[in-house]
Amino acid sequence: MYSNNIKRIFTLLIIAFFAFMALGAKAQVKSYFGFFGGVSTPLGEFKSTGYNNNKSGFAKKGLTWGFDGTYYFYKNLGIGATFTYQDNGELNQTDVNNLAAGYTSSYSADYSTVTATKRYQSVNFLLGPQYTFTKGKFLLDLRASGGIVKVYSAPETSVLLSGVTNQTAIFYQRSASATVLGYSGTAALRYKLSDNVFLTLRGAYLYSSGPSVTNQGRTTDLGRTVTKQPITTINTTIGLTFGL
Repeated sequence: MYSNNIKRIFTLLIIAFFAFMALGAKAQVKSYFGFFGGVSTPLGEFKSTGYNNNKSGFAKKGLTWGFDGTYYFYKNLGIGATFTYQDNGELNQTDVNNLAAGYTSSYSADYSTVTATKRYQSVNFLLGPQYTFTKGKFLLDLRASGGIVKVYSAPETSVLLSGVTNQTAIFYQRSASATVLGYSGTAALRYKLSDNVFLTLRGAYLYSSGPSVTNQGRTTDLGRTVTKQPITTINTTIGLTFGL
């Protein structure tokens, strides 16, 4: 899954690169910095709410915002950096009911109660090469980047079982934090409002292996047991950039 995601990112960027090469690089593009905000949308297993999939993240759409800049060292070719905060929510009542039903079945319990706290919060610092295509007032930026994903928190659950003999009455999936590598593919469309100000629409695909997860109080690993939580999102944003 990890290698396939990376291959897809670079394949799409390479295809886009050659598709737009006909536009050419007629002049030096200005370096810039900017800010943006929008929506972080979980994908794949990170979004999944399946009890039987140990990598289901139950993640939700949430807020993302950040800062971005690129230094062009040769015509349309530059090196870009992005700092991003993203929030992918917490478990809702439907999620905890789903988990409770699953644990009740797995442990043949009379019933179970699941309580969820905390949420997914992370920041990303990514760096990579960027090529920009120009057409009139429009600029198309394509970037492949990698860097650091700092996960500050993830949802925590406690499971209270009733009527079981092969497991302690209560056990926990603890909230997780980690600093891991992340990879991203970004496409941004900039519209020139003036010589040095651009309105920018951006889409960024992000993947990281995510944090390791600690479980406490389990004497048997029946049913759902999460040990690692991969993170996959696409962040769609709007913002302003300023030429230097």
